[in-house]
Amino acid sequence: MQLLKKVLNISAERQLKTAGDLFVYHSDYHGALQLLEKVLADDPNDTRALVLMGDILFCLNRDKDSLQTLEKAIRLDPTMAEAYISKSGVLEVMGRLRDALQACREALAHAANGKRHYLLAGLFDQEIILLIRMKRFREAQRVLEKALYCLDDEEDVDFLLSSYKGLLDHYCQKRLHTQERARQLSLSIVKNPSPCQAQVS
Repeated sequence: MQLLKKVLNISAERQLKTAGDLFVYHSDYHGALQLLEKVLADDPNDTRALVLMGDILFCLNRDKDSLQTLEKAIRLDPTMAEAYISKSGVLEVMGRLRDALQACREALAHAANGKRHYLLAGLFDQEIILLIRMKRFREAQRVLEKALYCLDDEEDVDFLLSSYKGLLDHYCQKRLHTQERARQLSLSIVKNPSPCQAQVS
């Protein structure tokens, strides 16, 4: 019985690797899906197969199916950072930016706790992009500062700095300038009401 289990595990590993290769190197999504269906027929709880299937379904523009598959993987293993990373990407494309940000932050927490630091640079990048899309520039600036503190690899640090520092500084200055102008305008209206406002009061 133990030997049979071992053989099935080796077979599943081989099929999983082949499915990944078909997906990544050959864009053979349907061939990869067929192999993953075989893996999941033997073990419906194989989270790696579910995440890969979710990624393939996403590439086939089957966003809802992809999301359901990734959520199943997360239910089976709530600490699997890769499932949250993929979920965040799907939610972003669906326009659900708040949910995408939450999934990204879950991935960051699990990657950090699981000592999977090789995922951190990409996740900080993803979080900053989401915050910029949501026009939360100051928050994005704080995430950039946190990333620079947390990351060890100089190339990752240089990439994030060159990608976002100037952009975020510009947006934060622009937002500050706009807020200051709006404040000055509202003060001048209070001090010098228009004729219509004067009549009302």
